[in-house]
Amino acid sequence: MENFFQNILSKLRAFGTEVYYLITSRIFLIEFAKILGIIGAMLFLLFQGLTCFTRHNSVIKVGNYVGKNIKESKRLLEDAGFNLVITDSLFKENTPPDLVLDQNPAANSYVKKGRTIYIKITKSAGDLVSLPDIAGRDDINLYRQNLDLIGIHISRIDTVANADLTDGTILGVFVNDKDVTDLLKQGFRLPQGSSISLKISRRETNDIVMPDVLCKSGEQASVILDAMSLLVGKLKTEGNVTNNNSAYVFKQEPSAGTPMKKGMSVVIYVTQTRPAGCPDNGFPE
Repeated sequence: MENFFQNILSKLRAFGTEVYYLITSRIFLIEFAKILGIIGAMLFLLFQGLTCFTRHNSVIKVGNYVGKNIKESKRLLEDAGFNLVITDSLFKENTPPDLVLDQNPAANSYVKKGRTIYIKITKSAGDLVSLPDIAGRDDINLYRQNLDLIGIHISRIDTVANADLTDGTILGVFVNDKDVTDLLKQGFRLPQGSSISLKISRRETNDIVMPDVLCKSGEQASVILDAMSLLVGKLKTEGNVTNNNSAYVFKQEPSAGTPMKKGMSVVIYVTQTRPAGCPDNGFPE
């Protein structure tokens, strides 16, 4: 057994000696150096290729194109080395067409040259929407809420005396003075931003209730009050009001629900900036 282990140790020493002479030989060192050189060259070429492919040194700051005309934005983008894709066009009342509403990536982002910038712009006309039928919702306040949701405005309200109906019951819907009431069930459509006129019932009584005109435009408030045979005695402004008709009503005197008589005067307060809590009905700020 002792001879067996000595024989094994002797072979291991011999093998280790051969390995030592091999890895310290001139031929092995030259070949090993060649291998290391090839690996180094391949790694260098790989990293150079990745640098060229990803263009680490060509990032550019994206400008702010929101609010600019699409033609101007396209020229600026192309001059900066970007591509332009229009992803959507939206109608925004009282806003000229072809203005940039949104961009992706956002302004002041750093992106690579040649990147595509995705743009949303305004368009000249709104989408066609179906006017709601008055069947089951012939109350003017409910109908106005439905119209607000689809971007349709009431430009005029005419009243007709009717002792059998409550005040504010819608009798007819008109577009450009054409009666379209019977067409509503078929899905009569108009572009968003259009205006219609209504014919509503009026009870023969002088007793009325002050309507709620908060968050309405000055023009809408006047139409509503006129339909209720109330007068705008005073219109007071807050801040820099440039257009009373498109300003927002933020206060009314008397308040909504107050018993009134036809012909009485009311005071409304308007501001050009939409008050907190008021929905965006499309009036310019």
